[in-house]
Amino acid sequence: MQPQPKVISKLRRPFVIAGAVIGALLCGWYLYVNSGRQAPVPDPVWTRFVNIALIMFASIYAANLLRRVAEFFLKRRRQRPPSPP
Repeated sequence: MQPQPKVISKLRRPFVIAGAVIGALLCGWYLYVNSGRQAPVPDPVWTRFVNIALIMFASIYAANLLRRVAEFFLKRRRQRPPSPP
């Protein structure tokens, strides 16, 4: 029995790229705000790396969830029969 090829959505790449761009912008904003803050004890460097990784992961994951919602509504719209005149 041959495994069937997995169908990859055409919307996958644009949504992942958009999520990565938004994540990069959020990371830049986080670093700008965090470096300008004069706290008595600044955040360690490893904490900043972890926070940046979490921001990037969350933004790409959220973009993927939005893609799935968009695909659901597009599929539902295509399957809907035309309304009678």
